Amino acid sequence: MGFLKRMMAAVGVGGARVDARVQNPAVRVGESVRGVVVVEGGSVEQRIERLNLGLATRYKKDDAYVTHTLFSQPVVPGFTLQPGERREFPFELPVPTGTPLTLRGTAVWLVTDADIAGAADPGDSDQLQILPSREMETLIEAAGRLGFSLAGSEVEYHHGRIVQELSFRPPYGQSRINELEMVMFPASGGGLDVLLEVDRQATGLASLFTSEFEQRGRWHLPAHLLAGGPDAVARELGARVQALA
Repeated sequence: MGFLKRMMAAVGVGGARVDARVQNPAVRVGESVRGVVVVEGGSVEQRIERLNLGLATRYKKDDAYVTHTLFSQPVVPGFTLQPGERREFPFELPVPTGTPLTLRGTAVWLVTDADIAGAADPGDSDQLQILPSREMETLIEAAGRLGFSLAGSEVEYHHGRIVQELSFRPPYGQSRINELEMVMFPASGGGLDVLLEVDRQATGLASLFTSEFEQRGRWHLPAHLLAGGPDAVARELGARVQALA
């Protein structure tokens, strides 16, 4: 019977169970997800080599979506789990800069997996709501001050890293601009580095050949301007959008 139980546990039947219980599923970029990993023993003794936690998302590639692990790291060293034993391990996992925000079209989740000697991984996943950092929130609110509304986002994979592009609808009645797109990166010396793209309506003779143009620009948004709040940022953002339009 012992041999049969071990064989069944190896394929996940009667083996250990792992459950990550998140205390703060809504968390800002730059802060930490906190919770506890609960491990419950099955019908046989098992060696847990390590417990790993990480974050995952999906990005668009051609016409399909690819699941991508942003990072994964061991949070608990190896231990032996007895049959029926229950163990709890508190964790605090930083949400690094570059983690996509949870918006329409974008999902991020906590991935829990256990390396068990000779057995299947009894993994677990938990949806998270990734909120913008205070600096990112200030810029998004500044766009709102100008009448732009956040419509959604798209995550792509470029040059070895995940990039999230935010899309904003123009103010009501605006006929010149079709869409404002924005990519935000934390700047090394503080503040944000921003890529702006304005999709504008073609006019005149150009409208005979195309319906819209794309204009792109780079913008370093310094910390002192962000500290002035959304209204101060909105004035600079408005000027840059107009220059691209």
